[in-house]
Amino acid sequence: MILHDGITVRKLVRGSAKFICIVLAWILVVEMIDEFTPVNLISNPSPPVTMLGLTVAFFLGFKNTSAYGRWSEARVLWGDIVNASRDWGQTIGNLVQPNGSPIDPDLRRELIERHIAWLNMLAFQLRQPAPNGRSNRPWMFGYSQLSNREELHQKQECWRSSQLEQDLPKLEGKSNRAINLLNIQAQKLSDMAREGTIDSYWHVALMGRLSRFTNAQGQCERIKNTPFPRQVAEVGRIFSWIFIFLLPLAFSDKPSVVSGMETSTFSTIIIDWLTLAPIGALVCWIFFVTERVSASMEDPFEGDVTDVPISALCRSIEIDLRQMASCGVPPKPAEPIDQSLY
Repeated sequence: MILHDGITVRKLVRGSAKFICIVLAWILVVEMIDEFTPVNLISNPSPPVTMLGLTVAFFLGFKNTSAYGRWSEARVLWGDIVNASRDWGQTIGNLVQPNGSPIDPDLRRELIERHIAWLNMLAFQLRQPAPNGRSNRPWMFGYSQLSNREELHQKQECWRSSQLEQDLPKLEGKSNRAINLLNIQAQKLSDMAREGTIDSYWHVALMGRLSRFTNAQGQCERIKNTPFPRQVAEVGRIFSWIFIFLLPLAFSDKPSVVSGMETSTFSTIIIDWLTLAPIGALVCWIFFVTERVSASMEDPFEGDVTDVPISALCRSIEIDLRQMASCGVPPKPAEPIDQSLY
């Protein structure tokens, strides 16, 4: 997630410099064809290009709204995980036995540590490349591969180091380790109820809280494993490039800025290009950036600078749980990397 002042002119230019050069070169080619050849590319091209621009703008608006809705839903789900985790920590930290005495500190620590382990496991699973996702993500907001950072949940060490020793054998060979951790947690609650450590009321109440975590995980996996509709994404990209390709034609029917002056053909081309090319490149760049903005929100769990900062949220939840339940030493909050939280 990009923080305030995280998007700089340098990043925007670096991410779109190649595109701007291509557009400027294409505008120059169109100017040269119009001047040096008798070919009339299109008669009165401004109206159709204008109508095409309006169509592309409406379609990109729809695409951006859909992509943002997907990103926003992912953030809401993790906000619910944060709230439910605090509720879990508060409940476990104040849980008592049927006789009114607090539960064993080791048992409280186990329940808290296993929940922290589940958070890290879920974040790791969401950070893995989606089976139906794209292999190439050409963003323009300073994206850089950070898979060597253990705390960003892109390596197995991030979840192995947070697991309880007695749980590791139960997770081997499991395709969905996060849901199995919740199942282990549920089995522990059943054992506590069977042994009389908690009464039936607290057993049902705590199982209800686990159900909330199960629902949140399932909804995150739905977003993760369901690609953004490719017909929307690809058609929007194609329409944008068609408009970018045709826009220079709209300038070919305009009178030259040096009309009536005695200048060579080459000088006329250069002067017209220097006058009109920046305007055309700016319009094309706006459509280009608009399409890339929507693309950057399609997959909110992959670990890019524009994605939901689930690693930072995991760290925040862990701090809250350890402080609320007096369990272990709280870690330091996640620090931004180049004005972005991951």
